[in-house]
Formats: sequence, structure tokens, C-alpha cells
Amino acid sequence: MTAQTATVEQSPAAETEQFRYKTFVDRILGLPFENLSTHELKQVWYLSWVAAVEFGEALRLSDKLHPDHPGLQEMILGELETTNLALDDFQDAKDHHEFLAHFLRKHGVMEEMEAELGEYAEKYLAACRALDPHTRAMTVFSREEELSGIFARFLDSPAENWEHDGLYAFKHYLTTHIVLDSSEGGHHDLTSDFVIDDSVSPFFEARFETFRLVPSLAASGAYDA
Repeated sequence: MTAQTATVEQSPAAETEQFRYKTFVDRILGLPFENLSTHELKQVWYLSWVAAVEFGEALRLSDKLHPDHPGLQEMILGELETTNLALDDFQDAKDHHEFLAHFLRKHGVMEEMEAELGEYAEKYLAACRALDPHTRAMTVFSREEELSGIFARFLDSPAENWEHDGLYAFKHYLTTHIVLDSSEGGHHDLTSDFVIDDSVSPFFEARFETFRLVPSLAASGAYDA
């Protein structure tokens, strides 16, 4: 049995068991994103850029582990060195995190957020990078299952927030990703044959913990466990 076959085979337990990582996903979904201020939404934007940097790294690891998986290869074309996020003066084929960085810098948000959250961003990246390559690859496949719902919750931030400080670009990123990930034949469907188990739980816990940095979210009862 090849390493790829062992990873891609569906496990009955994976279909029925409620894994611990799902608890962290549910807590994220339960956070009061509708209470975010404009400044707090910028914090979420910056943290999403940090997460996207790590996603690109993990996706490239996935490519090395599963170079012959056709669905993954098709998904990669929609995430790395692509023009599918083209907006305003961002038209070149680049990774998705580069889209976020471009508009964070263009609107003067990157410097502000790095001063506030840069130290915590490095801790998040270190925690993710400490995971073994197979687990990091699995986090990619789990994100394709979970992120469209999480991104939809970000969009529940008040409508007036999106009119300031380049946040329209973040909204474009979110709405485009929801379509890319959750539409029929989209990125989730392309990678849905990969097994996901609870080894991804530390990743989702680290992702959840980043939301403690946002005051309106940190005050939420969703942190109680």
C-alpha cells in the first residue's frame, strides 16, 4: 500500500466520530462577529493574512506528499500563483496571501496591525510549523471543509465596517473563497477523499486562540470549555 493510498482511503471512524477539532470549529462559528468594530475587523483581516501565509506553506507540503492526486493538483491551481482574486491594481498571478498583504499595505493597515499583533502572529506560525508535514497537509483538507462557514461568519460584521480602510478587499477575498471552496466541484469536493482525523486539533486550537486577541470576541462565552 502506498503512502498516498493510505492517506486517501476513507475511514469509517472518520465519517462518524465527533472529533475534538470540531469543538474548536464550533466555538469559532459561535463567536459574535456581528459585534466587531472596524478596528477589530482589521485585526481579523490581518490574522487571516497570517493564516493564509501558513496555508500556502502547508499546501506546498501537501503537493510534495501527494503529487499525483488530481483533485489536489486542480485545487493548487486555484490557490497558488493564480489570478482568481484579481481586484483593482492586483492583477498578477500570485498566492492568495499576497493578495491580502497587498491591500493591507496599500491602505496602511499592515504596519498598524504588525505593531499590535505581530508577536502573536509569530507564535501562531511557530505552533503550526511545529506540526509534522502529514498533519499540516491534513489541515489543508480540513480547512477546505470548514473555512467557508467560518468566512461566512466574518461577513456578519456590520455592513458599515466594510466601507473603511480597504476592508472591501478583505470582503472580496472572503466571498471569492466561499465560492471557490463550497461550490459544486470546488476545492472541498476536489479534496474530500482525504481522511481528516483529530491530529488537526492543535491547529484548530491555535486558530481559535488567535481570536482571543480581538476584544469583542475574547469577551464571548464561546471561550468557556
